[in-house]
Amino acid sequence: MKKGLKILFITIGVIILLGIVFFAVDYTRVQKQEKPIFCINYATANDGGTKEYIGIGYKVIDFHKIQEIDENGDTLYYDEIKIGTWFMDYDDFANEYQKEDNMVAQMKAVVVKVNENSLLVMGIEEASSLYSVGFTSEGNIGFKQGQEILIYFNGMIMETYPGQLGDVGKIEIIKEKSDAEIPQNILRYCYSSRNNVTVTVNELTNKGISYTIKDTNELPYNYPNTYQIYKKVKNENYTGVGQVIGENTKNSTAGFTRNRNGIYLGRDRKNFKHIKRRNREKCSK
Repeated sequence: MKKGLKILFITIGVIILLGIVFFAVDYTRVQKQEKPIFCINYATANDGGTKEYIGIGYKVIDFHKIQEIDENGDTLYYDEIKIGTWFMDYDDFANEYQKEDNMVAQMKAVVVKVNENSLLVMGIEEASSLYSVGFTSEGNIGFKQGQEILIYFNGMIMETYPGQLGDVGKIEIIKEKSDAEIPQNILRYCYSSRNNVTVTVNELTNKGISYTIKDTNELPYNYPNTYQIYKKVKNENYTGVGQVIGENTKNSTAGFTRNRNGIYLGRDRKNFKHIKRRNREKCSK
């Protein structure tokens, strides 16, 4: 029995010693980005040829992941070799290989507005589409409105408005003046603000209203000539449960509710009046 235990302990000791030696050798090789020699290849990923190796107490991942195909038709790879415990996983290095993925997708666009750390651009292939694009580490390389640019990014676009491009790897200026024209509605969205619009009531009687709209935007909004007036009402005791058209609540107007595009007149909360375009649906009294 004792002899058997002795043999067992010796065997375990030899395995541990060999594991340490093998790990030290392969670790040194991995630091030099060389393939391990004391590991067995047990899996190959369908990503361009990444291989996973297993050794005594450790694991090696030899990344050979396709990143992009460049303009010359050459395939570019993410090539790195990692070593760790048996619990090390392919996706543990997603931040590294995904960081390289920011060159896989391309978009041609026209610069609409240059902000401090980003651009608002209009996609050329999808007319009137608007996107927000953060600067790369190169920063502002001389962007101007009307330029045609080529954006390299990771292919992800957030479904907001404007749409937000994911991780951007590079932005190239390919034309100083694009052939694509920027529509007025996109220019107005980017450069106009309702904070630059004021409404002054000149006269308000039970027969009508006289007012002046002053728009100091470089691209003014379009205003119709006919409006309807609704009194703004507020019920401080409203519980927030339910919402009925014409109801005397915090969020309703007398005879109309859910108005999002109107202009409020005056500064006194008790005397707010609300202008609404006549072509909106009237609600029954």
